[in-house]
Amino acid sequence: MKLLSIIVPAYNMEAYISHCIESVLRTPSLAAVEIVVVNDGSKDRTSRIAHEYADRFSDTVRVIDKPNGNYGSTINAALKEVRGEYVKILDADDSFDGSRVAEFLAFLRKMQGVDMVVTPFVEIIGRKSRRVEYNIYGRKLYEYGKQYNIESVFDDGAIRFFMMHGVCYRTELLRSMGYRQTEGISYTDQEWVFYPLFKVQTVAFADIPLYRYNLSREGQTMDAKVQMRSVAQLVAVTEALGQYFVSRMRYISSDSRLKFLRNIVADRMRIVYRKYLLAMDSKSFAESDFEMVDARLAQLAQQCKIEELSVPVNNLFKVDLLGRWQRRGRRYGGVARWFLRMVDDAMVWVYSMIFK
Repeated sequence: MKLLSIIVPAYNMEAYISHCIESVLRTPSLAAVEIVVVNDGSKDRTSRIAHEYADRFSDTVRVIDKPNGNYGSTINAALKEVRGEYVKILDADDSFDGSRVAEFLAFLRKMQGVDMVVTPFVEIIGRKSRRVEYNIYGRKLYEYGKQYNIESVFDDGAIRFFMMHGVCYRTELLRSMGYRQTEGISYTDQEWVFYPLFKVQTVAFADIPLYRYNLSREGQTMDAKVQMRSVAQLVAVTEALGQYFVSRMRYISSDSRLKFLRNIVADRMRIVYRKYLLAMDSKSFAESDFEMVDARLAQLAQQCKIEELSVPVNNLFKVDLLGRWQRRGRRYGGVARWFLRMVDDAMVWVYSMIFK
Protein backbone atom coordinates (compact mmCIF):
# COMPACT_ATOMS: atom_id res chain seq x y z
CA MET A 1 0.00 0.00 0.00
CA LYS A 2 1.23 3.49 -0.83
CA LEU A 3 1.44 6.09 1.90
CA LEU A 4 0.36 9.10 -0.20
CA SER A 5 -1.78 9.32 -3.30
CA ILE A 6 -1.56 12.55 -5.27
CA ILE A 7 -4.53 13.29 -7.51
CA VAL A 8 -3.63 15.47 -10.52
CA PRO A 9 -6.74 16.75 -12.35
CA ALA A 10 -5.71 17.77 -15.87
CA TYR A 11 -7.51 19.40 -18.77
CA ASN A 12 -5.44 20.75 -21.69
CA MET A 13 -2.36 21.08 -19.50
CA GLU A 14 0.36 20.02 -21.96
CA ALA A 15 2.41 23.12 -21.10
CA TYR A 16 2.40 22.36 -17.37
CA ILE A 17 1.89 18.64 -16.74
CA SER A 18 5.56 17.65 -17.05
CA HIS A 19 6.70 20.21 -14.50
CA CYS A 20 3.89 19.13 -12.19
CA ILE A 21 4.75 15.42 -12.31
CA GLU A 22 8.50 15.93 -12.17
CA SER A 23 8.18 18.10 -9.07
CA VAL A 24 7.00 14.97 -7.24
CA LEU A 25 9.40 12.58 -8.95
CA ARG A 26 12.35 14.50 -7.49
CA THR A 27 11.82 12.88 -4.10
CA PRO A 28 14.01 9.92 -3.13
CA SER A 29 10.96 8.35 -1.45
CA LEU A 30 9.02 7.41 -4.60
CA ALA A 31 8.16 3.94 -3.31
CA ALA A 32 5.70 5.54 -0.86
CA VAL A 33 3.99 7.76 -3.44
CA GLU A 34 1.58 7.33 -6.30
CA ILE A 35 0.59 10.04 -8.76
CA VAL A 36 -2.85 9.56 -10.32
CA VAL A 37 -3.26 11.86 -13.32
CA VAL A 38 -6.89 12.21 -14.36
CA ASN A 39 -7.08 13.41 -17.95
CA ASP A 40 -10.46 15.11 -18.21
CA GLY A 41 -11.01 14.73 -21.96
CA SER A 42 -8.09 16.95 -22.95
CA LYS A 43 -7.82 17.91 -26.61
CA ASP A 44 -4.08 18.54 -26.53
CA ARG A 45 -1.09 16.29 -25.63
CA THR A 46 -1.87 16.10 -21.90
CA SER A 47 -2.81 12.42 -21.98
CA ARG A 48 0.15 11.42 -24.16
CA ILE A 49 2.64 13.19 -21.89
CA ALA A 50 1.10 11.67 -18.76
CA HIS A 51 1.21 8.17 -20.29
CA GLU A 52 4.88 8.65 -21.16
CA TYR A 53 5.58 9.19 -17.47
CA ALA A 54 3.40 6.22 -16.56
CA ASP A 55 5.45 4.04 -18.90
CA ARG A 56 8.73 5.24 -17.38
CA PHE A 57 7.57 5.21 -13.74
CA SER A 58 5.01 2.43 -13.75
CA ASP A 59 5.08 1.92 -9.99
CA THR A 60 4.45 5.61 -9.30
CA VAL A 61 2.43 7.22 -12.09
CA ARG A 62 -0.98 6.08 -13.28
CA VAL A 63 -3.31 7.76 -15.79
CA ILE A 64 -7.08 7.76 -15.88
CA ASP A 65 -8.52 8.93 -19.21
CA LYS A 66 -12.15 10.00 -19.09
CA PRO A 67 -14.62 12.22 -20.97
CA ASN A 68 -14.72 15.84 -19.92
CA GLY A 69 -16.77 16.36 -16.76
CA ASN A 70 -14.97 19.27 -15.11
CA TYR A 71 -13.01 19.37 -11.88
CA GLY A 72 -15.23 17.43 -9.52
CA SER A 73 -15.52 14.49 -11.89
CA THR A 74 -11.73 14.04 -11.90
CA ILE A 75 -11.64 13.82 -8.11
CA ASN A 76 -14.53 11.37 -8.04
CA ALA A 77 -12.87 9.15 -10.64
CA ALA A 78 -9.54 9.17 -8.82
CA LEU A 79 -10.93 8.45 -5.35
CA LYS A 80 -12.23 5.12 -6.62
CA GLU A 81 -8.72 4.12 -7.68
CA VAL A 82 -6.20 5.60 -5.24
CA ARG A 83 -4.18 3.19 -3.10
CA GLY A 84 -2.55 5.55 -0.62
CA GLU A 85 -3.37 5.80 3.07
CA TYR A 86 -3.50 9.57 2.58
CA VAL A 87 -4.65 11.62 -0.40
CA LYS A 88 -3.81 15.13 -1.58
CA ILE A 89 -4.76 17.09 -4.70
CA LEU A 90 -2.16 18.74 -6.93
CA ASP A 91 -3.57 20.76 -9.82
CA ALA A 92 -1.74 20.15 -13.08
CA ASP A 93 -0.62 23.76 -13.47
CA ASP A 94 0.83 23.78 -9.95
CA SER A 95 3.69 21.82 -8.39
CA PHE A 96 5.17 20.48 -5.17
CA ASP A 97 8.47 21.50 -3.66
CA GLY A 98 10.23 18.26 -4.52
CA SER A 99 12.82 18.81 -1.80
CA ARG A 100 10.05 18.68 0.84
CA VAL A 101 8.12 15.61 -0.34
CA ALA A 102 10.24 13.14 1.68
CA GLU A 103 9.83 15.36 4.75
CA PHE A 104 6.07 15.40 4.26
CA LEU A 105 5.98 11.62 3.92
CA ALA A 106 7.98 11.27 7.13
CA PHE A 107 5.44 13.51 8.85
CA LEU A 108 2.57 11.32 7.62
CA ARG A 109 4.32 8.24 9.01
CA LYS A 110 4.84 9.96 12.35
CA MET A 111 1.20 11.09 12.54
CA GLN A 112 -0.26 7.95 10.96
CA GLY A 113 -3.96 7.65 11.73
CA VAL A 114 -4.67 11.38 11.98
CA ASP A 115 -7.64 12.36 9.82
CA MET A 116 -6.33 15.62 8.38
CA VAL A 117 -2.92 17.24 7.91
CA VAL A 118 -2.64 20.99 7.33
CA THR A 119 0.43 22.80 5.98
CA PRO A 120 1.34 26.26 4.71
CA PHE A 121 1.73 26.65 0.95
CA VAL A 122 3.50 29.02 -1.42
CA GLU A 123 1.80 31.30 -3.94
CA ILE A 124 3.82 31.92 -7.12
CA ILE A 125 3.15 35.07 -9.15
CA GLY A 126 5.71 35.47 -11.91
CA ARG A 127 9.10 35.56 -10.19
CA LYS A 128 7.64 36.45 -6.83
CA SER A 129 6.56 33.99 -4.17
CA ARG A 130 4.66 34.32 -0.91
CA ARG A 131 4.20 31.83 1.88
CA VAL A 132 0.57 31.48 2.98
CA GLU A 133 -0.01 30.22 6.51
CA TYR A 134 -2.85 27.95 7.57
CA ASN A 135 -4.14 30.55 10.03
CA ILE A 136 -5.33 34.16 9.93
CA TYR A 137 -4.13 37.41 11.48
CA GLY A 138 -0.73 35.89 12.23
CA ARG A 139 -2.00 33.88 15.21
CA LYS A 140 -0.15 30.57 15.58
CA LEU A 141 -1.85 28.59 18.28
CA TYR A 142 -0.84 25.08 17.34
CA GLU A 143 2.38 23.18 17.71
CA TYR A 144 3.76 21.54 14.60
CA GLY A 145 3.84 17.77 14.81
CA LYS A 146 1.18 17.46 17.50
CA GLN A 147 -2.21 15.84 17.04
CA TYR A 148 -5.26 17.94 18.00
CA ASN A 149 -8.92 17.22 18.39
CA ILE A 150 -10.41 19.34 15.62
CA GLU A 151 -13.08 20.64 17.99
CA SER A 152 -10.41 22.81 19.61
CA VAL A 153 -9.62 24.31 16.18
CA PHE A 154 -13.29 25.01 15.53
CA ASP A 155 -13.57 26.58 18.97
CA ASP A 156 -10.67 29.03 19.15
CA GLY A 157 -11.33 31.14 16.03
CA ALA A 158 -7.74 31.33 14.73
CA ILE A 159 -8.81 29.58 11.52
CA ARG A 160 -11.97 30.54 9.63
CA PHE A 161 -11.57 28.16 6.69
CA PHE A 162 -9.07 25.86 4.97
CA MET A 163 -7.70 25.97 1.42
CA MET A 164 -7.26 23.03 -0.90
CA HIS A 165 -3.53 23.65 -1.32
CA GLY A 166 -2.88 23.16 2.39
CA VAL A 167 -4.89 20.04 3.27
CA CYS A 168 -4.35 16.30 3.08
CA TYR A 169 -6.87 13.67 4.25
CA ARG A 170 -6.83 10.08 5.38
CA THR A 171 -8.28 8.28 2.37
CA GLU A 172 -10.53 5.96 4.34
CA LEU A 173 -12.20 8.94 5.99
CA LEU A 174 -13.36 10.17 2.57
CA ARG A 175 -14.46 6.74 1.43
CA SER A 176 -16.35 5.97 4.64
CA MET A 177 -18.41 9.16 4.26
CA GLY A 178 -19.10 8.51 0.57
CA TYR A 179 -17.31 11.70 -0.40
CA ARG A 180 -18.29 13.02 -3.81
CA GLN A 181 -17.82 16.39 -5.52
CA THR A 182 -20.28 18.14 -7.79
CA GLU A 183 -19.54 17.46 -11.46
CA GLY A 184 -19.87 19.67 -14.52
CA ILE A 185 -18.81 22.96 -12.91
CA SER A 186 -15.67 24.63 -11.59
CA TYR A 187 -14.84 25.87 -8.06
CA THR A 188 -15.71 22.55 -6.42
CA ASP A 189 -12.37 22.65 -4.58
CA GLN A 190 -14.53 24.44 -1.99
CA GLU A 191 -16.28 21.12 -1.40
CA TRP A 192 -12.90 19.44 -0.81
CA VAL A 193 -12.28 21.72 2.18
CA PHE A 194 -15.86 21.62 3.50
CA TYR A 195 -17.56 18.22 3.29
CA PRO A 196 -14.79 16.27 5.08
CA LEU A 197 -15.01 18.66 8.06
CA PHE A 198 -18.31 17.05 8.99
CA LYS A 199 -16.36 13.85 9.81
CA VAL A 200 -12.77 14.87 10.64
CA GLN A 201 -11.96 14.23 14.31
CA THR A 202 -8.20 14.77 14.48
CA VAL A 203 -5.85 17.22 12.79
CA ALA A 204 -2.10 17.87 12.77
CA PHE A 205 -0.13 20.86 11.48
CA ALA A 206 3.21 20.56 9.67
CA ASP A 207 5.72 23.32 8.97
CA ILE A 208 6.22 21.99 5.45
CA PRO A 209 5.20 24.41 2.65
CA LEU A 210 4.85 21.60 0.13
CA TYR A 211 2.36 23.02 -2.38
CA ARG A 212 3.43 25.69 -4.89
CA TYR A 213 0.31 27.43 -6.18
CA ASN A 214 0.81 29.00 -9.61
CA LEU A 215 -1.20 32.21 -9.93
CA SER A 216 0.51 33.30 -13.15
CA ARG A 217 -1.40 31.22 -15.69
CA GLU A 218 -3.75 33.32 -17.80
CA GLY A 219 -7.32 32.11 -17.82
CA GLN A 220 -7.20 30.09 -14.60
CA THR A 221 -10.46 29.82 -12.67
CA MET A 222 -9.27 32.09 -9.85
CA ASP A 223 -8.65 34.97 -12.26
CA ALA A 224 -11.09 37.75 -11.35
CA LYS A 225 -12.32 38.11 -14.95
CA VAL A 226 -12.88 34.38 -15.27
CA GLN A 227 -14.80 34.36 -12.00
CA MET A 228 -17.10 37.10 -13.27
CA ARG A 229 -17.84 35.07 -16.39
CA SER A 230 -18.44 32.02 -14.22
CA VAL A 231 -20.48 33.62 -11.45
CA ALA A 232 -23.32 31.13 -12.01
CA GLN A 233 -20.91 28.33 -11.13
CA LEU A 234 -19.89 30.16 -7.95
CA VAL A 235 -23.58 30.35 -7.07
CA ALA A 236 -24.06 26.64 -7.79
CA VAL A 237 -21.18 25.60 -5.53
CA THR A 238 -22.39 27.91 -2.76
CA GLU A 239 -25.86 26.38 -2.98
CA ALA A 240 -24.34 22.88 -2.91
CA LEU A 241 -22.42 23.70 0.28
CA GLY A 242 -25.53 25.17 1.89
CA GLN A 243 -27.76 22.28 0.95
CA TYR A 244 -25.16 19.80 2.22
CA PHE A 245 -25.07 21.68 5.53
CA VAL A 246 -28.86 21.76 5.83
CA SER A 247 -29.14 18.02 5.17
CA ARG A 248 -26.62 17.16 7.90
CA MET A 249 -26.74 19.89 10.53
CA ARG A 250 -29.24 17.99 12.70
CA TYR A 251 -26.66 15.22 13.10
CA ILE A 252 -23.94 17.57 14.41
CA SER A 253 -23.87 17.49 18.19
CA SER A 254 -20.98 19.92 18.60
CA ASP A 255 -21.95 23.61 18.75
CA SER A 256 -18.42 24.69 17.76
CA ARG A 257 -18.40 22.47 14.65
CA LEU A 258 -21.90 23.63 13.72
CA LYS A 259 -20.90 27.29 14.05
CA PHE A 260 -17.66 26.80 12.09
CA LEU A 261 -19.40 25.08 9.18
CA ARG A 262 -22.30 27.53 9.15
CA ASN A 263 -19.83 30.45 8.99
CA ILE A 264 -18.16 28.89 5.94
CA VAL A 265 -21.51 28.77 4.13
CA ALA A 266 -22.20 32.39 5.11
CA ASP A 267 -18.76 33.47 3.84
CA ARG A 268 -19.36 31.76 0.49
CA MET A 269 -22.67 33.61 0.21
CA ARG A 270 -20.87 36.90 0.91
CA ILE A 271 -18.41 36.17 -1.89
CA VAL A 272 -21.28 35.66 -4.34
CA TYR A 273 -23.06 38.82 -3.22
CA ARG A 274 -19.84 40.85 -3.58
CA LYS A 275 -19.50 39.66 -7.18
CA TYR A 276 -22.98 40.90 -8.04
CA LEU A 277 -23.23 44.00 -5.86
CA LEU A 278 -19.68 45.37 -6.13
CA ALA A 279 -17.62 43.77 -8.88
CA MET A 280 -20.12 43.28 -11.71
CA ASP A 281 -20.43 46.04 -14.32
CA SER A 282 -23.80 47.73 -14.86
CA LYS A 283 -24.65 46.03 -18.17
CA SER A 284 -23.89 42.53 -16.86
CA PHE A 285 -25.83 43.21 -13.67
CA ALA A 286 -28.86 44.41 -15.62
CA GLU A 287 -28.76 41.24 -17.71
CA SER A 288 -28.17 38.96 -14.72
CA ASP A 289 -30.75 37.00 -12.74
CA PHE A 290 -29.61 38.52 -9.46
CA GLU A 291 -33.08 38.91 -7.97
CA MET A 292 -33.65 35.18 -8.41
CA VAL A 293 -30.18 34.37 -7.00
CA ASP A 294 -30.83 36.67 -4.04
CA ALA A 295 -34.16 34.97 -3.33
CA ARG A 296 -32.57 31.50 -3.41
CA LEU A 297 -29.66 32.50 -1.20
CA ALA A 298 -31.94 34.26 1.27
CA GLN A 299 -34.06 31.13 1.57
CA LEU A 300 -30.96 28.96 1.94
CA ALA A 301 -29.56 31.28 4.64
CA GLN A 302 -32.80 30.85 6.55
CA GLN A 303 -32.62 27.07 6.22
CA CYS A 304 -29.00 27.15 7.46
CA LYS A 305 -30.17 29.29 10.41
CA ILE A 306 -27.81 32.09 9.47
CA GLU A 307 -29.43 34.73 11.65
CA GLU A 308 -28.07 37.87 10.02
CA LEU A 309 -26.22 37.98 6.72
CA SER A 310 -24.42 41.25 6.05
CA VAL A 311 -22.01 41.75 3.15
CA PRO A 312 -19.37 44.32 4.10
CA VAL A 313 -16.90 45.54 1.49
CA ASN A 314 -14.25 43.76 3.57
CA ASN A 315 -13.59 42.86 7.20
CA LEU A 316 -12.33 46.36 8.01
CA PHE A 317 -14.57 48.50 5.80
CA LYS A 318 -18.06 47.66 7.06
CA VAL A 319 -20.22 49.33 4.39
CA ASP A 320 -23.00 46.75 3.95
CA LEU A 321 -23.59 46.04 0.25
CA LEU A 322 -26.49 43.68 0.84
CA GLY A 323 -28.14 46.00 3.34
CA ARG A 324 -28.35 48.76 0.74
CA TRP A 325 -29.88 46.38 -1.79
CA GLN A 326 -32.46 45.21 0.73
CA ARG A 327 -33.37 48.78 1.75
CA ARG A 328 -33.44 50.42 -1.67
CA GLY A 329 -33.67 47.62 -4.21
CA ARG A 330 -30.54 48.79 -6.03
CA ARG A 331 -26.77 48.73 -5.78
CA TYR A 332 -24.46 51.62 -5.05
CA GLY A 333 -23.96 53.78 -8.13
CA GLY A 334 -21.05 53.36 -10.52
CA VAL A 335 -18.83 56.03 -9.00
CA ALA A 336 -19.53 54.78 -5.47
CA ARG A 337 -18.74 51.19 -6.49
CA TRP A 338 -15.48 52.34 -8.07
CA PHE A 339 -14.54 54.15 -4.85
CA LEU A 340 -15.46 51.14 -2.70
CA ARG A 341 -13.35 48.84 -4.89
CA MET A 342 -10.41 51.23 -4.61
CA VAL A 343 -10.70 51.31 -0.83
CA ASP A 344 -11.02 47.53 -0.74
CA ASP A 345 -7.87 47.07 -2.86
CA ALA A 346 -5.95 49.51 -0.65
CA MET A 347 -7.00 47.73 2.54
CA VAL A 348 -6.11 44.33 1.09
CA TRP A 349 -2.66 45.68 0.24
CA VAL A 350 -2.19 47.11 3.74
CA TYR A 351 -3.37 43.84 5.28
CA SER A 352 -0.91 41.83 3.16
CA MET A 353 1.94 44.12 4.21
CA ILE A 354 1.12 43.76 7.90
CA PHE A 355 0.51 40.02 7.98
CA LYS A 356 2.73 38.79 5.16
